[in-house]
Amino acid sequence: TVAPLDLDGNPQEIADDEVVVLNDPVGDTKVDANGKLAGGREYRCRTFTVLGKGDRLYMLSTEPARCIGFRDSYLFFQRHRQLLKVIVDERQKFDLIERDIIPHSYKGRAIGVVTARSVYREFGARIIVGGRRIVDDYYEQKARAEGAVDGQLADPDDKLPPPGVEYNRNQYVAWHGASAVYHTQQAALQPEVGGVGVFRDQKKKNVVITDENWMLEHARAATNFNSLLVQQRRKLWADRGVYEPHTGIVMVPAASQPTKVTFEYV
Repeated sequence: TVAPLDLDGNPQEIADDEVVVLNDPVGDTKVDANGKLAGGREYRCRTFTVLGKGDRLYMLSTEPARCIGFRDSYLFFQRHRQLLKVIVDERQKFDLIERDIIPHSYKGRAIGVVTARSVYREFGARIIVGGRRIVDDYYEQKARAEGAVDGQLADPDDKLPPPGVEYNRNQYVAWHGASAVYHTQQAALQPEVGGVGVFRDQKKKNVVITDENWMLEHARAATNFNSLLVQQRRKLWADRGVYEPHTGIVMVPAASQPTKVTFEYV
């Protein structure tokens, strides 16, 4: 775990897995030191305890990131430097697996978590189910200074359940469909050079996907697939050309045809 840098490039002070920030007396009445909310408020993301860290509540780093609107947690922590990403150790990871907080397929991955209290202090009403500005914000004075309207929904697009129905926190969980990035990767379909429209299964190299490398690995996979398509098309054009159904003509690339002809007497 590396302490995030402040605006001057200096490491920030860390305590209890959180960046040390100024507490707000009013905000502290809405959440306790362990991250438990008061006044009937509920988090939009799943919370849990971590082995060896007492009753402090945490979230998987990817879930509040998606809840706020980020596609991955890397940018989430880059944009919000007052949040600290904590990497759990092997014992803590397997404890999370046994408690069904993360799937068994994650045993080989680096698992990042963030304290629930720090997420609430950073985003206030936006991380609360049915959260309303100022009323549910941690920093009320800051929210007013930003022009927030008292009682206005922080996220009007959030789908709130009818009374008596539990809020769907699984919508931000990767293996429940929030992102195909973290699903178990299947054998890739790749074109078989030499066949027309024929595809075959080809096993991919086993790469451990993490929050840091998923974008790079997806880009590599897309590049490889595009290269195979080009190979297939080049062979198809060279051998047969492309049939144009409206004219009944077999077309070939101009670059493959001669531009002049020479006649010789025999």
